[in-house]
Amino acid sequence: MKKTIIVIFVVLLTLVLSANADIIINEILADPAAGLGGDANGDGTRDSYDDEFIEIVNTGAEEKDISGWALSDSADVRHVFPVGTIIPADCAVVVFGGGSPAGDFGQVLVQTSSTGSLGLNNGGDTVTIGDGLSVLSIASFGSDGGFDQSLTLYPDIIGLLPLVKHSTAMGSEGRLFSPGTKSDGTMFSGCIDEGQDGDEEEEIPEFNAVAIPLMILISGIYMAMKRRNQ
Repeated sequence: MKKTIIVIFVVLLTLVLSANADIIINEILADPAAGLGGDANGDGTRDSYDDEFIEIVNTGAEEKDISGWALSDSADVRHVFPVGTIIPADCAVVVFGGGSPAGDFGQVLVQTSSTGSLGLNNGGDTVTIGDGLSVLSIASFGSDGGFDQSLTLYPDIIGLLPLVKHSTAMGSEGRLFSPGTKSDGTMFSGCIDEGQDGDEEEEIPEFNAVAIPLMILISGIYMAMKRRNQ
């Protein structure tokens, strides 16, 4: 039975991710540290919801229009990317839970959750990106999400899951997060010099929710496998 579950999981994951393997979830902050040290969005106020963020990188050779795509966790859709959300090749978009993000964030696109919160679970969650037809990227984490810092791929972009605690990534120098840049603070190679404002009020297209059951199925299989292995 265990082998059957693993085979089903691998097949499903391969099918839904293969077409858009260039869109990846590179960093997730579910548990901002207390005090101003947890002010990830740079607006001068630490907020346990507003300072949560998810960093998404386009590793492809061409820019990617993700207008209308949805960012979800295991509970619900948390953000729908507004019209005109185009990630340059080798650059990124950061979605904060809320607040008024201030800073250049490595010249990436910066947005805040269209639903008012990312609502990430510190004790473990699954984050997915979908275009309404399929799941394009997925990243899960467990209790490591509750240690007052982000979790990141290491090395950035090319690292494999599971995500690691940001302060332990080589070159991070103990930093707790790095929204919009690599864990060592350097910019993604394709980010342009002219800052692009991705948090303006724009029309949000209707999201086709066909992909949600598949997201939930994949998340459920993953968590079931994890529980069986504990």
